[in-house]
Amino acid sequence: MKRLLVVFFLSFVLLGAMPAQNKEKRHGFFIEASAAFALLNPRDLNAAAAAQQNLTAFNYSENFEWAQRNAGGNFSYTLQEPKGSRLQQIRNGLPIDLRLGYAIHSRIAVFLGLQYLERRRSSSLQQTYRVNDLRPDQVTPGNYVTEIVYPDFFLAARAWIPQLGLKFDIFQMRSWTCGIRLAAGPMFAQLRTIEERRYKKTDADGYWTERRYMIDMKGQGTGFAWEAVVRMARPVSSRLNLIMEGGYARRVGSGFSGPGSYESQESDANAARDLIRDQWEKGEWRTRREEIHQLWGDLEYTLSGNYFNSSANVGEFRLDLSGWQLAIGLTLAF
Repeated sequence: MKRLLVVFFLSFVLLGAMPAQNKEKRHGFFIEASAAFALLNPRDLNAAAAAQQNLTAFNYSENFEWAQRNAGGNFSYTLQEPKGSRLQQIRNGLPIDLRLGYAIHSRIAVFLGLQYLERRRSSSLQQTYRVNDLRPDQVTPGNYVTEIVYPDFFLAARAWIPQLGLKFDIFQMRSWTCGIRLAAGPMFAQLRTIEERRYKKTDADGYWTERRYMIDMKGQGTGFAWEAVVRMARPVSSRLNLIMEGGYARRVGSGFSGPGSYESQESDANAARDLIRDQWEKGEWRTRREEIHQLWGDLEYTLSGNYFNSSANVGEFRLDLSGWQLAIGLTLAF
């Protein structure tokens, strides 16, 4: 939100600093282009990153912390983690708009437009736990090292939104105009997630075991979008205006389905086992609520993907790209 306020302030200063131009009231066609910064939070898509981040913390950090507190000095560990090691979620986007319109009145115009929004987020996680486990109930007490690595965790979403809209100028002064813009239309969207992870345990004698997983899922769906923004315009010339807009856009898609693939392999210091592969051409995207109950606590989390079978815990998946936004653009009348 702070970045939105900074952009708003700088744009306001820019509009105010420009020399005023004489405006000629005219009817006719215009072309308008703008780029925006939007705050986003596609919860169902982000659920994949949130779930894996929380699962890693629960199964290792919280587990080891509990053991260290309750083992009477027979258990200790250290964590090595590079700076910035975290699975990131999509939190913003840059919508781009192109509009062709017609001014039917000095204050009112209608337009057809196309909005494009794309956001990709790639992140990684790497944790190394060095454990000294001397608890008497262990099969092989001693030292070991556990590594959890997500070398590539990828989230992506894109949307195309044809729009039909209306502009209405409320205040008109010599050097600027203030009004509103309303628009709505269908949304055609795509998404993709790639989860690659590796778990490796190395005993004090050098013997190690490793598990590798990779799942790649895609989807396409449709929805509906609308937006309502307040706009300010300042003439640069008799035909060209600089505009600034701020408001809220609602963009929600559902009914996503698409292909996916899965690979897994287990290996140890002696040999590598066969690679297991699976793929599907059309899986329906869903969310699934799961719970874990352990001695050190409970965890509830949500998974999302296109590989779930029907069950009581499976729910609808939605791609929600709604958010507050600020935009800067130009209008050319002809």
